Amino acid sequence: MKKTIKDKARCIINDTRVMTLAVSNKDVPWSSPVYFVFHDNRFYFFSNENSRHIQYAENRKIISASIFKDSGQMDLIFGFQMSGKLEKISKKALYLTIVKKYVTKFSFLEQIFGPGIIENKDFFLEKFKSHLYCFHPDIVFLSDNSKTTDKRLKIDLSKIA
Repeated sequence: MKKTIKDKARCIINDTRVMTLAVSNKDVPWSSPVYFVFHDNRFYFFSNENSRHIQYAENRKIISASIFKDSGQMDLIFGFQMSGKLEKISKKALYLTIVKKYVTKFSFLEQIFGPGIIENKDFFLEKFKSHLYCFHPDIVFLSDNSKTTDKRLKIDLSKIA
């Protein structure tokens, strides 16, 4: 994969804040935007276990997600279209690692709630009624409208990050 594509993909992973999850239940589709961080080829986010996207994803083998850079020009649309699995995270060490990354990426959280946000392992649950979840993509397509051909390419995230 070309360096420029890798750089653009890293930028999407590191600079984009919102991932959209797409789920369905009994032929009723639903999409939900979530703030995310990327770690170990997975996308992590906090969400309420009673939210529609979590409820619809429960017991589903596959859901989908997308992350795109916002652009006012059609030829600058660039991002990921993915399918994979959703899981709830309970491992304490992983949880603390993700919280640190999350608070670093979304610095407004620490500005509003103070440094205790990282130390209090139950902060997100207490404040937002949210648990940590992970979207683990099995298939990832990179969409790049700047290309004249092969605008959609299957990629391996481990070779980008």
